[in-house]
Amino acid sequence: MSEVIEFPTPRERAGVSMREDMDYLLDALMGSMIAIKNSENIADEDREADMQPIMDLFLKYIELSGERYPIEGLDDE
Repeated sequence: MSEVIEFPTPRERAGVSMREDMDYLLDALMGSMIAIKNSENIADEDREADMQPIMDLFLKYIELSGERYPIEGLDDE
């Protein structure tokens, strides 16, 4: 039995696509970077260090989103 059968997740059965979930994740990461940038409770010298891990995650997931869920009708030409 080398075949792997993929079953839809409960969210997919409810009509929510993985693309939508990825978009929500990217929105949340972007929102957190905006919140850190505009926060008065973070010292200026700490701000970039606090944003860097979130920015790294954002860039990783935006690249992954483009690979797995390309926008239909968008050509590279």
